[in-house]
Amino acid sequence: MKRGIGSELKQTLLFALLFLFFIQLVTTWIESMYRMSLIKLSPGKEMMGLLLLLVPLALLFVGKKAERVTLWISVLILLSARALCPALGAVGLIVVAGIGVAAFLIVLSYALSSPYRFLQGDMGLAVGIAVLLSVTFRSWGSSADVSMEGSTAVFGWLLVLCALYLFRDVMASADNARVGEANPWWRGFPALLGLFSNFTVIYLVLSSPAVVSAWSGSSYLAGTSFLAFSMAGTLVWCAKRAHENATPSDKTLLLANMAFTVLLFAGIRLHAPSLPAEPGSPPIFFGVGSNDTHAPLYLMFLLSPIVALNVRAIANSHAFASPRGAVLPVLLGMTLLFALTMLLIFSNVWGYFGPIGHFMRNKFYLPFLIAGFGMLIFLPRNREERDLALPLSSRAKLPLGSTALVLAALAIAGVLWHIPRVKPADLGKRQLTIMTYNMQQGSEIGGNRNYSQQLALLRKVNADIIGLQESDTARPSGGNVVAVRYFADGLGYYSYYGPNTVSGTFGTAILSRVPIGNPRTFFTFSDGDEVATAEADIKVGGEDITFFCNHPAGSRKAKTAHAEALAAEAARYPRVVSVGDYNFRQDSPWYVTVAAVLNDSWLSLYPDAVGKPHPMATGRAAARRKSRMTGLEGDAGLNMTDRIDHIFLSHNFRVIESYYLPPADSETDHPAHWAVVSWDD
Repeated sequence: MKRGIGSELKQTLLFALLFLFFIQLVTTWIESMYRMSLIKLSPGKEMMGLLLLLVPLALLFVGKKAERVTLWISVLILLSARALCPALGAVGLIVVAGIGVAAFLIVLSYALSSPYRFLQGDMGLAVGIAVLLSVTFRSWGSSADVSMEGSTAVFGWLLVLCALYLFRDVMASADNARVGEANPWWRGFPALLGLFSNFTVIYLVLSSPAVVSAWSGSSYLAGTSFLAFSMAGTLVWCAKRAHENATPSDKTLLLANMAFTVLLFAGIRLHAPSLPAEPGSPPIFFGVGSNDTHAPLYLMFLLSPIVALNVRAIANSHAFASPRGAVLPVLLGMTLLFALTMLLIFSNVWGYFGPIGHFMRNKFYLPFLIAGFGMLIFLPRNREERDLALPLSSRAKLPLGSTALVLAALAIAGVLWHIPRVKPADLGKRQLTIMTYNMQQGSEIGGNRNYSQQLALLRKVNADIIGLQESDTARPSGGNVVAVRYFADGLGYYSYYGPNTVSGTFGTAILSRVPIGNPRTFFTFSDGDEVATAEADIKVGGEDITFFCNHPAGSRKAKTAHAEALAAEAARYPRVVSVGDYNFRQDSPWYVTVAAVLNDSWLSLYPDAVGKPHPMATGRAAARRKSRMTGLEGDAGLNMTDRIDHIFLSHNFRVIESYYLPPADSETDHPAHWAVVSWDD
């Protein structure tokens, strides 16, 4: 291969962009399949998108003469898929993002082969830069990737054009000379399992550090800072010594991998709550973690550059004779990534998947433990095995190091920029707008991602305190977006995430215009979906208001346990607001249990449950969800006899206004419900 001026830099930056696109596409692909399953509450035809993983097998039938043409086609498909994603809905994303993922696997098979080794540049440096790019885009989008949607998608399109330019230039300067010795294809399986173990950790943990904040309640700013500057500093060191082909010693790599895995596991387990074992078990309270419990995850971020060093070592340790020889090991590695992602999703939806799901209950840690084990055991043990790549020239070190430092600074700046500038509320007022909102994990009724439209609706309602349900989206199924942070930043509100992601609930959270005091969560018995209620003290107008956000689910026993615990807890406080998707109607025994202590705000104004529709209601698909509402009934008003979303109040509140906004105007599959309330001394 001809190594012209800047060729190593171009190769490394090219692979950095291609790997970034892979992380973005696999995130979008898995999220879209989940969202389409969510609207039917069971997997369906959308899971046929998995068949796209078989596309790389076509490379087995590509002859030597057609290799370069196939590579060009694969790269163009990958770049086209990435460019199209911001314009597509969930169904289109399953197909297009899935094809893009398959195209990347083909390109990776080329990059791992001896004749096309120039495509990877310094793969370790490239992966580190890709992580910093992802963290930067996420930080500027309050955990959503700004390059994947909206007007800021232009940044993604610019990167696609950069990748096309780099690929054309790299291909023009390459002569397909072999670099290093090729190994038998069957010896590549362990190496690829190790490579994709690292890719899994990047995808599930490092590409969006806000998800770790959601696991534990730790500081997003601190986590991002530790990751960004540790990664950038390591890449600067690697780039500085790249011309020497210097790598850490075997012992150093081994110990660092062990420490990283132990810290990741410990950080998760420290934030895993106990769960009530029996229907009669008392509720278990769980508060916000302390600095002591956050420390392992901060240290894990400091050690995060180990993934770049691992990838560098693995990429330099094995070369296939041809792209065809790499295909099966690459597909095995991708199968590992997908399987571990599914295990993580099962830890949340365990109640819907029989024995496999029940096995994963309260085992959020397991996929990460397996990935960490894979990073450890498949790491090349012999330094000589890691020296297949040609050393980089010293001319590439300054641009690569500078790029890493600039990206780290931009990532921190994005987090700082979006720290909510909370506007002081009128603490003397004795009137509040209270809202409950089941956001269906950020989906609208068609299954498309809908965070931005939901935020727009919350701004229109302009409630003082909001209870969110199905808000734990800091998972692969939610695109690794922390919806609570996204809304809080967008509204300029205080927030309490509620039960953390590790606990396995679908999320209950609190957003407030005024400060939130003593936030805590109590867990009640569950035999299906985990049931956790977010609770906090909020001072308004000189009065302490205890606020509850609820989302009970599961069997009759589980709902009874929740209703009894809520009624007992609410009876302890003088002024209470309790909101949520209760999954019970007004003719149910659980409603009776709660209503014995608290008033229903809707019935306070409309005793027959037929009220006035809000002016925002357009009638769009108003009766799409018959199970949750009867729908608009013309002049008769809005009949909400079958409602399951309630706002309950202690008896010392007066209800001034109360509204339901039906789907699809609510931007979710539930009606949005809010009430204006006041109180006297």
